[in-house]
Amino acid sequence: MGASGALRIFEEVGSTNDVVRELAEKGGAHGAAVAARRQTAGRGRRGHVWESPLGNLYLSILLRPDVAPSRLPGLAAACGLGALDGLGFAGVSNEVQLKWPNDLLAQERKLGGILVEVGRGSAGDVFAVCGIGINLEISPRNLGAICLAELGSATSFSALAEALRDGVVASVDSWAGAGGIEPLAGIRDDYLEHLAWRGEKVVALSPVGERLDAGVLEGVDVWGRVVVGTPHGPRRFSAEQASLRPAP
Repeated sequence: MGASGALRIFEEVGSTNDVVRELAEKGGAHGAAVAARRQTAGRGRRGHVWESPLGNLYLSILLRPDVAPSRLPGLAAACGLGALDGLGFAGVSNEVQLKWPNDLLAQERKLGGILVEVGRGSAGDVFAVCGIGINLEISPRNLGAICLAELGSATSFSALAEALRDGVVASVDSWAGAGGIEPLAGIRDDYLEHLAWRGEKVVALSPVGERLDAGVLEGVDVWGRVVVGTPHGPRRFSAEQASLRPAP
């Protein structure tokens, strides 16, 4: 399908995801995107506040994948792989891994995050907004983060925004065209190749931070659930049920 929508750049917005959601509800095109140098009301997974200081990149992309509803849970993984492709422009894609379900890691530190929100337009059409935050020049130290500048990348804001948008749209189009009924059909092998902590000990935590279980991260199944090998057998968790941390 390709990116048929324009990329607009703002100095400051409340939330790029909200701006793109408004575009979607007005019939905006697949691939339309908004980038901002600062957000005043950025948000992350589960409604958490996303720290959005001036100096980093905040990007949201409108997506209209032609897939069955059962496949939509795989959209975040497709977007993550697309973000890796986009980061190739900055020369760091080989250093970046995907932390299930929605973060980008470099040198075991957080480089960015991805938030995918699905909505429905006034005509009943389904759309998705892929929000990506990348630490371009500033690393929030309280989050144990890292930025592209620390990795030696000197890419420009606008060029990186364009590369990320194009990478995500191409990845989502490829995923949508793969067919199948499982969310990760056509991309699971690629996703596993870039999965952080695979084969290492991790702890699964509930949304409120309670320990659910611990074991070795075996991978992610075709339904997008993380698989943790525990002493009492493998356990599977959805992104709604758990998040992962390295075992102490």
